[in-house]
Amino acid sequence: MSITLQEVAVSFAFMVLGVFGALSIAAATLSVFPQIGPSPMMESATKKASPSLLLPSSLARLAAMAPDPTIIRAHLQMLMGQDKGSPRFLTENDQIAMVLSQILARWDSPHLTELTDDQVRELWLVERLMRASPAEAGALAHFFVSPNAMLAMRDALANPVAV
Repeated sequence: MSITLQEVAVSFAFMVLGVFGALSIAAATLSVFPQIGPSPMMESATKKASPSLLLPSSLARLAAMAPDPTIIRAHLQMLMGQDKGSPRFLTENDQIAMVLSQILARWDSPHLTELTDDQVRELWLVERLMRASPAEAGALAHFFVSPNAMLAMRDALANPVAV
């Protein structure tokens, strides 16, 4: 029962061709179907958390002072869902709704129902800062990572540029 050198060489050739053949078929399949990849379920599971506007130390204080998130959601839904109707001048509510919509867009959250309670409280604080007097706005700005940017945005809404 001896194996000849020729049999070993043929077996080795078939093994090498089999491995390279399998690799080439896999490469061809991936080049023809490049969309094969992570499923949408996997992408949503690995989605990064939305960047917070607030300082991490401010979240606990905000949770203590803000109303219940369901009340805030209802109020924000009413504010942002107002019927635009016919063309008209922008009201303060329209301007605040635009600011809040931009924040939602930055968070990749088109609906208020998808937001966490902390995010809803953040939007509530932004709205409150936009409507606040200068002194109160200065106090509320300390909750934010960029207090100067928030105050500048509030000032832009409070004192629109006359054309």
